[in-house]
Amino acid sequence: MSGRINPFNPNSVVTPTLFAGRHDQVFQMLKKLTQVREGMPASFVLQGDRGIGKTALAKLIMYTAEAKDPQLENLKFLTSYYAVEKGQSFESVLQASLNIMTDRMPESVIQRLSQRLGNFFKNGKFTFGAFGASATVEGEVKSEDKLTAIKDRAVSVFSNIVSGIEDLKDDPKKLDGILLVIDEVHNLKDLDGAAQILRSISTTLDVSRLGKISFMVIGYPDGMDRFFKGDPSARRHFDIIELTAMPRNDAKEVLTKGFVKSDLTYDDQALEQNIDVAGGYPHSIQVIGHNLVEVDHDGKIGANDWTSALMKSAAEM
Repeated sequence: MSGRINPFNPNSVVTPTLFAGRHDQVFQMLKKLTQVREGMPASFVLQGDRGIGKTALAKLIMYTAEAKDPQLENLKFLTSYYAVEKGQSFESVLQASLNIMTDRMPESVIQRLSQRLGNFFKNGKFTFGAFGASATVEGEVKSEDKLTAIKDRAVSVFSNIVSGIEDLKDDPKKLDGILLVIDEVHNLKDLDGAAQILRSISTTLDVSRLGKISFMVIGYPDGMDRFFKGDPSARRHFDIIELTAMPRNDAKEVLTKGFVKSDLTYDDQALEQNIDVAGGYPHSIQVIGHNLVEVDHDGKIGANDWTSALMKSAAEM
């Protein structure tokens, strides 16, 4: 029906207000973030196949971590999201992630960084330069020196950010901690060293009583195997969250939530008979939901709408 809002968007990440399902995973991560608020670092690996909803779940967790919603743990984190480009180095990813974060930092934290970090934080932005340039020559190994240089500089940065946040404890704009999300991590050219760096940052800050930090790393299962290969002991520092196909009740919740948003009613029997066609994959559910809204002409999603929408969806998928 023309002019109707269609909340289903297969080509974009699901908005937090329309997110549905994954209740166990959401509860698990939010409970861990409440521990981070108390100074106990906790990090996550979010893994699964393409189209399974990893980024949408991460976006919901970020939204909730910033919302200060009394019904959702009352969290107020400083967050950053960055998707890795193919062949990108980990130090450039850290730099970009931190620069995204600076746009949301309180002015007092920015001032602290400017005073304490010298040349690699100027005009409100980080410029790390070439990590370990003096310790490694192009083509030679010496990767341990480079990893140490990255870790030491990152520890200095995160320590000062957390200390600045701690100074805001009596301020109405006080923050609970840092949540840094790195997506598409399998694209890193130096993926083998990334787990060691993140573990070292978290451990060092924890020992220094500055443990209000959480990392969320997102990628495919084979990429996560390579992520931990360089530092197997890092596994115990991350909660491994494996996303698989959604249970049918969660899939139904996604569709019904969208129908309500579109001011549509629906035939529950038709929904029950057809929901399994999506296979529990969020992308497929979004495609079908989008087409159901598009083909409807009477304000109620019924059996005929399902037939038409599934034909369109099969052609598109």
